[in-house]
Amino acid sequence: MTVIDAAATKALIDDPPPGLVILDVRTADEFAGGRIPGAQMIDIYEDDFMEKIGALDRDVPYLVYCKAGGRSAKAAEVMGQIGFGDVKDYGGGWMDWADTGHPIER
Repeated sequence: MTVIDAAATKALIDDPPPGLVILDVRTADEFAGGRIPGAQMIDIYEDDFMEKIGALDRDVPYLVYCKAGGRSAKAAEVMGQIGFGDVKDYGGGWMDWADTGHPIER
């Protein structure tokens, strides 16, 4: 797992590696309020989080984020422990993304 900042996240999204999955681990309400374009959501607080993460393809790259970096760090660590090879954690999270004026999706 690698922690990256807003500039590296923007660069990754602008020139994505094949199969990149942008994974938002916030709640459904947070996700509905705005997200990084193209993100899919798996709420880290849900009881079936491990089941949903376990069903993902371990052979594609992931960019994981949350509101401010805490939940995404935990999710990325778990992903690494169960065999995901390329996981990047956007340490600044949604708050940093929105504050820096990057594109958002609602």
